[in-house]
Amino acid sequence: MSLEFKPTIKSINIASEDLTKITLEVKNGSLDGKYDTLRKLSGKTVLIAVLPEEYSYIQDYDNSTNKPITEWIINQDGTAEIRRTEQTQLDVDGQGNIDIKKVERKVSKEIIDEYIRNATTLEKPLNCNINPRDVILSLADGEEFSEIADRYEMSDSSLLTEIEKARQYYAPFADYWNKHKEYIVFADEQTEEPQNEEIAQNNDELDVLNQESANSSKDSQNATDEILEPNKEAEEIEEEESVKEAEVESPEVDLGEDDPY
Repeated sequence: MSLEFKPTIKSINIASEDLTKITLEVKNGSLDGKYDTLRKLSGKTVLIAVLPEEYSYIQDYDNSTNKPITEWIINQDGTAEIRRTEQTQLDVDGQGNIDIKKVERKVSKEIIDEYIRNATTLEKPLNCNINPRDVILSLADGEEFSEIADRYEMSDSSLLTEIEKARQYYAPFADYWNKHKEYIVFADEQTEEPQNEEIAQNNDELDVLNQESANSSKDSQNATDEILEPNKEAEEIEEEESVKEAEVESPEVDLGEDDPY
């Protein structure tokens, strides 16, 4: 049993070394329809993970042009890339530094998770021990967090750490996608099987054509053999007749001596 909602930490009261009281306040309707589950957890020890509602990243800008130096781009086919602009600024302080401003941007967890769910071309971050898209989709389908952790053979806290690393990594990509998603079309996962069937069908048709071509060549060869066979017989007949004519034109010659008597 798991429960997710979005409270505000109203107060923290450290009563003693062994007792800390935390007051959560919910005003955003994130508990709607979940009160029965919450009541079942009342009085029980639970695992609570405090996650940020927003994730931030820093984007560098060239002050001389007011254009970003680094951009996280999602192409129209859904593939992602990091694009960096080559700097041509002169040193501003003689120490190799250029005039750059850093802009902090924030992306909500909902947008990041939505991007991860939709991005069929998602590339896994380096040193990530999970498939982030599989985890986010499984959570969206209602699978228990602990069950997902068991599948990856890790603890709940370890899985949560991996998810958080992935969300932070995808934050700038999700931000770009959210602003341009009407122009971005991810590859449909369901198109792979029909394409394979079409390829197989084309291969079958090609095999049929090749077989027909082979049969046609065979028939043509047989027809040629049939034509050549009568010619061969005619040649044999002509040869026999030539032999007979030679026998007629060349009578036997008696080489014996005349009888003296």
